[in-house]
Amino acid sequence: MGSKRLRAVLGVLITSGLILSFVGMLVAVAFASLPLFAGCAALSYVADLMLHNTESPTLEKLRDSRFGLTMRFLIRQFLLLGLCGAIADIESFVSQMTTIGLLLLFILQLAYGALLKHVRKMRIELPFTTRGLDLEALGIRRMPHPFLMNKHVRKTLHLDIPLVAGALATIATDDWRFVTYGMITTVFLAYFSLLVLVPDARNALKLPTTDEAIEELNHQLAEYRPQVALYFTFAAVSKDFMYQVNMWLESLESLELRPIIVLRERATLRYLDATSVPVICIPKADNLARIEMNELRVALYPGNAGKNVHMLQRAEVKHVFIGHGDSDKLASSNRVSKVFDEIWVAGRAGRDRYERIKHAVSHHQIVEVGRPQLMPLHRWTGKVAAPVPTVIYAPTWEGWTDDSCYTSVIPAGEKLIKALLDYERDIRIIYKPHPLTGSRSAEAAAAHRRVIALLEEDNARRFGRNLTDSKAAAKKLARIDQRIADLSERGVRSKYPDLSEEERTARIRRSRNQAGALYWNAVPDAAHHVVTERIPALYDCFNQSDLLIGDMSSVVSDFVATLKPYAIFNLDGLPDEQFRNEQRTAYASYLLDGDCNGLAEAIEATLNPREDVMAPYREQLKEYLLGEEYPPSIVRFNAA
Repeated sequence: MGSKRLRAVLGVLITSGLILSFVGMLVAVAFASLPLFAGCAALSYVADLMLHNTESPTLEKLRDSRFGLTMRFLIRQFLLLGLCGAIADIESFVSQMTTIGLLLLFILQLAYGALLKHVRKMRIELPFTTRGLDLEALGIRRMPHPFLMNKHVRKTLHLDIPLVAGALATIATDDWRFVTYGMITTVFLAYFSLLVLVPDARNALKLPTTDEAIEELNHQLAEYRPQVALYFTFAAVSKDFMYQVNMWLESLESLELRPIIVLRERATLRYLDATSVPVICIPKADNLARIEMNELRVALYPGNAGKNVHMLQRAEVKHVFIGHGDSDKLASSNRVSKVFDEIWVAGRAGRDRYERIKHAVSHHQIVEVGRPQLMPLHRWTGKVAAPVPTVIYAPTWEGWTDDSCYTSVIPAGEKLIKALLDYERDIRIIYKPHPLTGSRSAEAAAAHRRVIALLEEDNARRFGRNLTDSKAAAKKLARIDQRIADLSERGVRSKYPDLSEEERTARIRRSRNQAGALYWNAVPDAAHHVVTERIPALYDCFNQSDLLIGDMSSVVSDFVATLKPYAIFNLDGLPDEQFRNEQRTAYASYLLDGDCNGLAEAIEATLNPREDVMAPYREQLKEYLLGEEYPPSIVRFNAA
């Protein structure tokens, strides 16, 4: 997060320089000053380049202020024409050549962008996208090279540099050749780039008809014969929601039956994790209805969404709601789940949640299958393993409305971190918020930033600004991150186009394991961590921790599998007994109020097993929440 703040500060400085450069060009036109204009124009190009290379967050603010990339280039070009009129005259040769060059450049840029837009539109109209299925018979060609497509607006806009430089040189020397050659260079480069794009675009547009594509897909599915489908759709496509699918991937891969993943939004493929399970993404309901999966037995649904109905229409399939984590939130016992044939829950707690809702689901619809994802979690040994105990603070997000604000970050997050930092014994803190924290509530976003600032300031005070033990470790982490990114890329951009999905998945997971180990070893053992990226994963953070502090969410339910002490915020001020009765996950927890009273008791229980009065209750709760230990949950999931 420190690097993000640094990028933000750098972005503000560069933006200030960019705005001043445009003000300087305006002043130069007003006073007919060629040196001032030339210097400010050069500064504007450099500042623009730096702003985009640093991926500054101020870019979005500039766009919102009607001062986006294209507008900046147009303003600079108009100011150049103004300078031509101020120093020479509006009918001069340099003015005419500059105007002609800019018009031709604009026409060629327009043609380039229109062709790319047409290619993208036609490719999107393909009836489906796949992973892990062999559809070579369709003869679908690759998209144009990434260099021709990525950030093409920036690249084509910068083709005006030879013309701008030539015009300024002609004004300074009165030599017609500079602006002429500059104009010819600019127009030639724009025309040449369009010529290079056309053959690739023509190839990319050689597409099968919808009937041909679906016929070939059905042929591939007939050979694969899928038996279990994980079906996912979500209106607000974002990487922050894809955890609902990604958490089930390894469980699907462990099935004895043949699984397949069915997605409905094309953007979800971008955020779907690596998996050896075949994937089909079919946006249109009419095309989904034409997909044949004759041996499909079960459809699994990790979320409740309107477009689930398009799959629920298959009468020959058993439709099962599996959710994306058990918790005491209302979403874990939604009456809408009645539309499914069965609801699979981890343990008895999930069954009780649904049975408390009258007239919702029947007893026979609920099946207890455990939580197969929890197999990698380390069990509590009864003592802190490292010299410095570790507390993980993993609050949930604020929810969709203020009426059901679930997070403790707003009222208590800052107080908790200060209390942990002020504790009489050194404590390492891992802050692992829900990925959607602050996405709806500005108040939650502000509290989230304050928590991060406290941890970064304490790290800086104790270890200095640069926490990394060695530059070599940081470089190695960067190389692994790049390797994962390269392996995750598919299509024309892929450096590994011939890798099978099985081999690709295996390599990505090996790289993530290496990155996870490096992540923890790259900083001092007692340093705090703010974990907002995919690496390290939540369960890796659990294995590093001795005590969890959280809210009512599936994170707490999963942590119970470790049998380690945990604490939950009781922010409504209910009596302890009433709160535990209403929130079954809190049955074995230490309880904290809005002022963090109860924190010392939870820490002491972690440090001294004799003080851990909740230990026997955690044993009971684990079985209640997650089911019996034997047979293992993956066996029960497979059997179901």
